[in-house]
Amino acid sequence: MTDTPPFQLSISTASPGLDATAVKNRQAVVDAYKAIEAGDPNALNALLDPNIVFIEADSLPYGGTFHGIEGAQAGVAGMFGAWSHLKVEIEDILASGDMTLAYLMMTSTSRATGKVYKGHTAEMFRFKNGKIIEWRPIYWDTHAARIACGLDR
Repeated sequence: MTDTPPFQLSISTASPGLDATAVKNRQAVVDAYKAIEAGDPNALNALLDPNIVFIEADSLPYGGTFHGIEGAQAGVAGMFGAWSHLKVEIEDILASGDMTLAYLMMTSTSRATGKVYKGHTAEMFRFKNGKIIEWRPIYWDTHAARIACGLDR
């Protein structure tokens, strides 16, 4: 009898890694973030595919899965509705194949409680034909975000 490993690991090798498409997608995200920093809050909208899926963790007060450009905009509006004084510091933007990941530090104040949330967050963008088809903000600690929003203790 053989011992079963404590976990199973599967590594996809299908991604081409850092290819020309990854570089182009990364630059599109960089350019959009720079435009946002310069005062254009809607800069990412031009990159959104009409069938985009925007996914926030269900445990967040504004969580859910949103479809289409209007859905993605509603998901983002939900996040902005929960937080004020939002400060985002982008530490790095990485890309591989069709995926681009922005690693950042987010600091914001809950509109519901006035409590501050500060934590690492990543925004994952999956591209197809130069457009974002999937967008997932990933909070390192959704429990801390829920506490700040007054949902947990």
